[in-house]
Amino acid sequence: MRRATTVKPWQAPSSLLKLNPQREPRMNAHEDNQFSLTFKGASGSGGEGLGSLTMSTLEIADLTGKRHDNVVRDTRVMLAELHGEDRLLSFEGTVSRPNPSGGAPIPSKCYDLPKRETLVLVSGYSIEMRARIIDRWMVLEEEVRQPRPAAIPTTAEAFAQAFRMLADTERTQAAQSKAIARIEEKVERVETAQTVLKARPSNAEAITHVRARIGRLHGLSAQVIDAVMRQTTYAPKPAGMVKNDHESADGATYAVYWQKDVTETFKRFVSECVQVTPTMFTHPFIEGRFRIVGRGGLS
Repeated sequence: MRRATTVKPWQAPSSLLKLNPQREPRMNAHEDNQFSLTFKGASGSGGEGLGSLTMSTLEIADLTGKRHDNVVRDTRVMLAELHGEDRLLSFEGTVSRPNPSGGAPIPSKCYDLPKRETLVLVSGYSIEMRARIIDRWMVLEEEVRQPRPAAIPTTAEAFAQAFRMLADTERTQAAQSKAIARIEEKVERVETAQTVLKARPSNAEAITHVRARIGRLHGLSAQVIDAVMRQTTYAPKPAGMVKNDHESADGATYAVYWQKDVTETFKRFVSECVQVTPTMFTHPFIEGRFRIVGRGGLS
């Protein structure tokens, strides 16, 4: 007479018992009896995140009609055989169960199982129980694969969004208006610079006047002033070309610069100069050393 062999529900074929080191168990908590799969990293489309779906032992008990403590017991034995006792903690989670007295939900210990471990656990259950588990997995996996519909905003949310869009539009239009104004100003200055004027504007000056005025203001030599006007990246642009009305000029023209631009240019230049000796200064745009009369105690 042959002795009957008891097959444990988790003793599945060897092909199902391969260790999956990539799993990421996750805590699961619910405040009622409607338990669901938990997952990390699922995008809701394209099947991404299916590998990290888990099902809690409390949901397994709910779907199969078994006592949760019995499911937990079977799960512990199954996980120990599959992964070893030291891996049990990585599957542990908690759920919140309704309080019969109506108080705060009661936290209960559970295990969160990936699909492979879930199917191994229920492999010895009845066909009806296994079908419930498999059907539940199929439904929830399909929900993850398909994109979730966008939530319909409330009236208040719709108004808030509309006001935000209006404010964004106004800010964009204001920025565009400023940009257009700057472009128009630059175009006007270019057109002015390319126009031959009959007389020098009262607030503009030729290079000879620049040398004299800036020389008195900052104590720079004519050579340094010319270098600043030619070599610096922030040198002022010509305000225009003026026709020389002297008979000997034979219709020649000369450039004039806005006094304000020239003043700002040399104010910046002098502030960037570095004193290297009691009498000499340097600047990145000027080759060699030069003097600034009246600065650094000079006279």
